[in-house]
Amino acid sequence: MNQRLAITLAVTIAATGCSISGRDWDPSAWLKRFRKGDSRDRLTDFKAKDHLYFPPFIKRFFPGTDYFERMFPTLETAREGVQMVEVRKLSPGDESLNEANLSWSSDGVYLGFEVIGSENRRILLKDLMGDFSRELMVLPLAPQANFVEGLSGGNSAMMSYNAGLRWSRDSNRFAFVSNGGVGEFNIYVGSVSGGEHTVASSRAKNGYASWNPSGNEIAFVSSRKGTAKIYVVEVDDQTVLQVSSSDEPDLFPEWFPDGKRIVFSSGDARNHDVVMARRNTSSSGWGQPFNVTRSESDELRPTVSPDGRFIAFYRAARELPEDSFVESVSWNIHVVPVDSKVFPLSDEALANHLVARDVVVDLNTGPAWTPDGRKVIYVKRDPGLFNPIHAYDLFEGQTYHFKTNTRMNRDIMMSKLGVLSFRAQVGSWDKVFVALTNQGTQLQGRAPQHLRPVYLRN
Repeated sequence: MNQRLAITLAVTIAATGCSISGRDWDPSAWLKRFRKGDSRDRLTDFKAKDHLYFPPFIKRFFPGTDYFERMFPTLETAREGVQMVEVRKLSPGDESLNEANLSWSSDGVYLGFEVIGSENRRILLKDLMGDFSRELMVLPLAPQANFVEGLSGGNSAMMSYNAGLRWSRDSNRFAFVSNGGVGEFNIYVGSVSGGEHTVASSRAKNGYASWNPSGNEIAFVSSRKGTAKIYVVEVDDQTVLQVSSSDEPDLFPEWFPDGKRIVFSSGDARNHDVVMARRNTSSSGWGQPFNVTRSESDELRPTVSPDGRFIAFYRAARELPEDSFVESVSWNIHVVPVDSKVFPLSDEALANHLVARDVVVDLNTGPAWTPDGRKVIYVKRDPGLFNPIHAYDLFEGQTYHFKTNTRMNRDIMMSKLGVLSFRAQVGSWDKVFVALTNQGTQLQGRAPQHLRPVYLRN
């Protein structure tokens, strides 16, 4: 497959205004910005103190930090509640294109997102330092008219679909899914400094890549044996291990921070359960997955808290009104402790783990977490208020509103440094926004382990 594909990689160095091929790009050129004595580690492993709460590159990107630091002169006041520092659109242009599906690097420097055009779906990478941008789009080396005839109509090239970018723990490498412009969906691995290749490729459809936060592995979904199953590939030696083996399709794999467990959704179109798999301790491979939930409802898109203590997921609430034959469905968010002794959780048990009602389901990202693992961030389904962004403090039992003043918000994520990213409607199009908050680990630290969750009452 690699022999007949080429990856178009546009790398823009804002400082010089030049554009060069990603494969010929020398990363030392843009790393020269650190010659003043600031290493990348020092920029991202920033320690807040009174009057100074954000690293220099964040302060350059968000000028409103100066006002925030004057208004909240001590660490104690700066970290209280949920504070919005500044909100801005990521890209200054107003192209008639939709942007979606966001992904932060683990150090909070890089942000990936997708741009959806009429002929392709490509991935853009940007950094908040302001001197790096890059485009990822896989195209065939030569026209493959016989491959797409009857699929795309005539001799036009099939849409190049590139999506689902996720970052490695070193914030330099990434994985994404592409059809290569020819219809074969595979996992591609690349790096900020250039060089891309497929891993665990097959003729079957592969997707939902998720990078192990503590190792050099990628979990992904593949239908190579007929039904969608979870697999793990070791990036260097290409060893592929199958994780799940049930009769039902399995989707949305997410790693725990320790890299020893994976949680995912398993089930048919109407009834998914949350399932967990553990790595074998005495031998290679994975143990038999087990159900975290087993209910009559639908549980989708689990995400793991940054400290590994909790799993959040969407759960359907179905009702049949007395005067109607049409079932109404709304979605709530539930959070369960990983150390629960009563797995699988039934409908009755899940009713006692509710943290948010009537939310917008984002299958791209799932329920989001603040970096300290204390708050679940979500979009409230409220068209009258243009679907605002909220956060539920799991240990205070309190709901907060992120006052972004944006409309129809989706795809919520938050970086290590407390930058909230999301897409919102601007005119007829969805655009990526970033909002600086006081929720970064440099201000909030980590939630104490002894705190127990407080849930909403039914």
